[in-house]
Parts: sequence; structure tokens; C-alpha cells
Amino acid sequence: MTAQARRFALGSYTPDGPAPSLHLAERSASGEWRVVASAVASNPSFVARSGDLLFAVLEESSGSVASFRVDGGPDGAGATLVPVAVVQHGEADPCHVVVDAASGVLLVANYSGGSVTAVPFDSSGGLGRPVTLPLPPRTGPVADRQDAPHAHQVVPTPWGTHLVSDLGGDAIHELVVERATDAAGPTLRIARTIDLAPGTGPRHLLVQAGVLHVIGELDGRLHTFELDAATARAAGTEAAVVAPPSGGRDDIVQPSHLDASPSGRLLTALVRGRDTVSVFEAVDPAAPHLAGEHAIGAAWPRHHAHLDDRTLVVAAERGGALVEVDLVTGAARRVLELTAPACVLPLD
Repeated sequence: MTAQARRFALGSYTPDGPAPSLHLAERSASGEWRVVASAVASNPSFVARSGDLLFAVLEESSGSVASFRVDGGPDGAGATLVPVAVVQHGEADPCHVVVDAASGVLLVANYSGGSVTAVPFDSSGGLGRPVTLPLPPRTGPVADRQDAPHAHQVVPTPWGTHLVSDLGGDAIHELVVERATDAAGPTLRIARTIDLAPGTGPRHLLVQAGVLHVIGELDGRLHTFELDAATARAAGTEAAVVAPPSGGRDDIVQPSHLDASPSGRLLTALVRGRDTVSVFEAVDPAAPHLAGEHAIGAAWPRHHAHLDDRTLVVAAERGGALVEVDLVTGAARRVLELTAPACVLPLD
């Protein structure tokens, strides 16, 4: 791999059963993509990294997490993804995982389980006994989506806690992970809860420069809070519309992933149904405003990463491809064909 080339871990859904679905991909200096290694798994829909280890949720009713080791030289030659361990925690449909290196655990958001699970891990990729914290029993007004808690994402804060989005309960819970000794199992507790308006359906979160951004999957809006270790209050601006509705009966606005550009001056939100990316100017992080919307050119954009301030790479789940999008010109190009891609994680 040349100095200009970059590597990515790609997670996918497996509609036909276990398959090569966790991928190690390379983007060359000239912008060409290729898969250099794959591992067989069942619905590894989200991936996190710690050193040369990858951790993937297996998004099924049985609820499992798997670890893999990335082997191979820096040029990509002979690269392999080596399965290391799998642990079943029994919480249905885990959909997000983050590494808490300070505590030595993985934190997993379980959508249908309505819970967060901590899984201890070691430097070899070994996985320990899971510990699960059910989210408080909350519901919302959207009956078919908010009948119970639905944990969707876990993100770290600068002060060492984690925020968990509850799409079903219109809440953000702040989670504390306690691990008294290396031998003791983790303990999870909720330190505080941020309430959102009924029907928001918080999906993905972003902590940036003293503010918390929350994307509402059900209300189609970007909500912003001033946030520190002691306080959380709504910013003085009205929640921004993610994608202005066209008024057509088939115009579906269902936001998925929220991210920030490397400079932090832009926020980007994927919009399923419309199959677009909305771009917010966030020079003042507390007052982002919608600046544009670009077509992805592929169906159901689920997750994305910034290559730089200008270019995104998007995992279009139902479009069966990775797509690069130029935020200046709006040009989109399919760069890699994959079955049901769901996560794109930069590795360098």
C-alpha cells in the first residue's frame, strides 16, 4: 500500500446467510477501490477498531459480537482477516459498537433488545463475559417504532462517559462504565437522561466543540444541545430540517448517519428514501444550518465517512455499492460493488 493509499473496514448485511461480509478494502492514491481481504460472518453491520483488531456486531436476534485480527503487510499484499472470538450476549439486533479503551470493554447498542451490553476484551482479541444494562422503559407516539426502548448508537464524551440514543423512548442516556480492577467485570449505570420532544426518534449522535447534535430518524430534524459534564440544554436555535419535504406522497425522509468533516465546519446527514446527503454549515457548532442536499445515486444510504472536507464515501445498503460524493459539485460515482454494505470505517 502506497503512502497515499488508505484502508477501510467494511461491514455488510448477509441476506442469504453467513457469507464473506466483513471486508478490508483499499483506496489507491488515484481513487480506485478494491477488496483485499474478507471474512465470513452473519450480518456484521457495524465495525469498531482497536489497533490491529476489528470488532463487529452480528445483527441477529441471538445477539453476538465477533473479533478479528488484521494481518498483512503495509502494501496490502497477503492481507487477511483472521477470526479470533465470538461471544453471544442474547440481546436482539445489536446495531452499533464502540471501543472504550480506558475500561477495556466494547459497548454495544442493542436495537430490539433495548439495552446496552459491555463486553470485556484483551489485546489478543479475546472476549469476556458480557454484562447488559436494560434502558429505562419508555415509549413514544410513533406506535410502530416506539413501543419500547430501542438503543441505536453509543458515542463517547470528552469527560469519559458515553451517550446512548434511545429511538423508541425519545431520550439520550449518559452511561458510566465502572471497572474496579482488571479482574472485575464492568458495571454500567445511567448518570443522567436528556429528554427529546415526543416523536423525535433519536438515531445517531455527534459530540462536537461543546455541543451535542442529535439526528431524529422519525421527525427528520437535526437537534442541537449545549453539553458539558454537568449541564445539557437545548441550543437557542430551532431544530434544523434535514431535508425539506417535497410534498410528494412517496417522498420518504428517514435520516440515518450523522458525521462531521475533518475540519468540523460541515455536518453531513444521510437521508434514506430521498437517497441523499444533506450538508449543514457548522462554523458555529451551536447553530448549524442546512446548506445543500446532494443525490447519492444509490438506494438507502446507511453510513458514511469523510475522505476530506470535500469528499464522502457512502455505504448504500440497498444500492449494493460504495459511492463517493463530491460535496462541491454534487457528483456521485459508484466505486465498489458490495452486497448490502452497512458500515465504512477508515483505518488510516
